[in-house]
Amino acid sequence: MLGIAIGITSQRIPLLRTCTNQVLEPIEQPVLVVHDNQQNNFLPSYPNFSFVIHRSGYSLYYDARHRNPAWVYEHLTAGRLQGNVERFLAFKEDEKIPLHLRATLADYKGSGFDRGHMAPAANHRSTFEIIEDTFFLTNMCPQSPSFNRGYWSKLERYVRNLTKTYQNIYVVTGPLYLSQEGCDGKRYVTYQVIGPQEVAVPTHFFKVLTLKNGQGNQDIKAYILHNQPISSNVPLSQFESTLEKVEKCAGLIFP
Repeated sequence: MLGIAIGITSQRIPLLRTCTNQVLEPIEQPVLVVHDNQQNNFLPSYPNFSFVIHRSGYSLYYDARHRNPAWVYEHLTAGRLQGNVERFLAFKEDEKIPLHLRATLADYKGSGFDRGHMAPAANHRSTFEIIEDTFFLTNMCPQSPSFNRGYWSKLERYVRNLTKTYQNIYVVTGPLYLSQEGCDGKRYVTYQVIGPQEVAVPTHFFKVLTLKNGQGNQDIKAYILHNQPISSNVPLSQFESTLEKVEKCAGLIFP
């Protein structure tokens, strides 16, 4: 009879990294250790490649289960928003992700959902290479067309306009899969999936802004929006949330 000893150790996993590869905040993550060489080959594990992808204009953490980014990080300044490169580019699959874990173009085709940018192309128009990077599907989530082209676009413009007031803006954007009350009074997490890869359609999206002015003062704004059409007349203040609420809903810890 084989004996198996199981222990728990921990390793430091960076929660967020900047585009310059600066670690924002490490966290302790438990790691399961099984001391049985004959059994180790049969234990499931997460893929051994890094889920964090760094590109010229943004960084992201990929959620292989939902086939969406878990979060996308940008550092915006007035200078970085300069440029007039057009955004008429082709969406493309991300070969950094194994084929069986990635979202594909076929998933979105005929789905009725837009490929919604988490890091907007309009934030990265300085060079062709930088704006092209925003069209990887790892920077996309399925969004209601009216929401993507309407209120979500309005929020993105609002963030860009803030660079006129703040010297540095650090933006973290991502999907949420929130519970709703069923007809029986109980709460359920339900969401649609699209395509052969079953890409999850988020119920909501969040955007967290860390705003810093030239004097070193800092302000934080957080928003949670439903992935559905929203009238442009609805004030943005209606979707203001708190950092703590976003952390709870997204399962993240912000520094």
